[in-house]
Amino acid sequence: MAAGHGVIINMSNYVPWRFMFNPTKVSGNKRTAWFSAPNIGGAFKKKFFTGFENKEISFELTVIDKESPTGVMPDIAYFEQLQEPDPGILGIAGSFFGNENYPPPQVLFQFGVSMIPLIWDVTDCQIERDLFHSDAVGGIIGIPKRATIQLTLSLDEDNALFKANQIARKASAVAGGLRSFQKDLISRSRGTRREAPGLSVPRRLK
Repeated sequence: MAAGHGVIINMSNYVPWRFMFNPTKVSGNKRTAWFSAPNIGGAFKKKFFTGFENKEISFELTVIDKESPTGVMPDIAYFEQLQEPDPGILGIAGSFFGNENYPPPQVLFQFGVSMIPLIWDVTDCQIERDLFHSDAVGGIIGIPKRATIQLTLSLDEDNALFKANQIARKASAVAGGLRSFQKDLISRSRGTRREAPGLSVPRRLK
């Protein structure tokens, strides 16, 4: 069976990029904001909820090309577009007349974090180049054969896709709770391991 690979889509031009290697991990965080009220003479300060920050995730991608004379330069060019806002052709023309304020670049992304693809703001994109060509031309220019891309994304929680995913998450949370008890009962009755109780055909781990 062919291995599945994730996809990320640049929403400024709708160009997709398929992962050469899926991320081995995706880290996520959603900060909660609290206000500590003054408590004169007290031993503690009471905290009051003031809101949430947007959910953030970070992950790493690797791309390698040892055959092409241009190495991974086209792949790097794709992610360099995510390092700054894309004002479009008209926006570039207008920028000659002064600085403009554009929103951050956005991508459509799903891998490991949601049931459906969601819109994310790209808040950080770091690109590390290595394994440079050593031939007469590539050695002078410095053409990399490998690049590591580290992305940090912030969820656009005002998007319709986010609302739809919230509904799917609530249904999945209920199913997850019920399934945990079902797996425990089956594992106890059959004497099987809890991570593979025999509830369904297990996926092969690599």
